[in-house]
Amino acid sequence: MNRSTWARLRLELRVIGIAPPVTALAATLGGAILVIVMHATGAGAEHVNLAAGAALAGFAPLGTAVAASSIVGRDSGAELVMTTTVYRRVLFLRVGLVVLPAALVTLLDAVVFRALNAWPAGQGTGGYVLVWAPPMLWLVALAMLIAIGLRSPGAASGLIAGIWLAQDLMRSAILDNTVLRTQFLFMGVADRVPVHEWTVNRIALPTVGVVAVIAAGLLLGRPERFLGSDAA
Repeated sequence: MNRSTWARLRLELRVIGIAPPVTALAATLGGAILVIVMHATGAGAEHVNLAAGAALAGFAPLGTAVAASSIVGRDSGAELVMTTTVYRRVLFLRVGLVVLPAALVTLLDAVVFRALNAWPAGQGTGGYVLVWAPPMLWLVALAMLIAIGLRSPGAASGLIAGIWLAQDLMRSAILDNTVLRTQFLFMGVADRVPVHEWTVNRIALPTVGVVAVIAAGLLLGRPERFLGSDAA
């Protein structure tokens, strides 16, 4: 990267602040620490594997989505930004600066877990990415879309957390529904899932995520709608 690119990235990181990156990485690293401590203290293999699955498919996607949604909404520099560039590009860049490090750390977690033999049941090497990436994309994209649509990162965080919790608490009902199980976040760590259903789910989640990103981008085509809005 040239000097101007680094300067731009540093500027955007200053605008983002410390809270979103910390939120994203805390969930990811917190889950990893839990798994490592459980493994080191001799916890049962079944419990360690469950913790590894929860860290990859649960904590990391949720923390990253909440962090991404917190960037969307009222931006004190929006008017200045709009005089120089497209706000949509600026916002996606900022979200990327939060999501990319979280994704890389989550991938590192997966490598460490596999080395420790702390691995979700039934997952092969594809689990290095497929356990956590589809739900992360799905949650981040929906969080952005909700935050942009409601003009409230606080509301988006609450809704995303509610969706995540509902999926965890109502997994039996969701898995019994043909449509809903294609959008089940925890299919990568669910027990006794037919291969074809697992494959459909891993494809359907990122597909919906991409559609949500496109919809968010279309809404961002008019950044002036954010000016004067109250972000909770």
